[in-house]
Amino acid sequence: MNPRTPMKRRNRCKAKLRLYPDPILKAVCEPVGDGEDVSDVIRDMMHILTNSKTGVGLAAPQAGHTKRIIVVHAAGCRAYAMINPEITDASDDTEIEPEGCLSYPGIYKPVKRFWGVMVKYRDEDGVERQVDFCGFIARIIQHEIDHLDGKCKIGE
Repeated sequence: MNPRTPMKRRNRCKAKLRLYPDPILKAVCEPVGDGEDVSDVIRDMMHILTNSKTGVGLAAPQAGHTKRIIVVHAAGCRAYAMINPEITDASDDTEIEPEGCLSYPGIYKPVKRFWGVMVKYRDEDGVERQVDFCGFIARIIQHEIDHLDGKCKIGE
């Protein structure tokens, strides 16, 4: 092998962050079916998110996929995926805080969100979970679920 020829990486991520006005950002995503293999989608999303400088969450459309998957990576937490996330309950308390979005770089707007949410989802191993989230992580999850429904309050 020629030492100047770069080696080909196996399973190299080909996905790239989608930016406004890419039409996929307005797509309503399809649920992931039972037993459906979405490991490549999750890998693409994790790659984009962990290589971003400021990102704390990502929805599948931002990586070019129309499946109901989000990934979350807030400070102090490992990155994890939520498949078919659904908010089943929310706190009475809300807060208005500035929010940004990787797909709308440089734009920050005050957004009203529930302080706490209960989310039903499947993890990467296919295990059904129902978990309460509060504060900043609840905000991230609400933002990313908006993307799955073709919405982004930053771009409105």
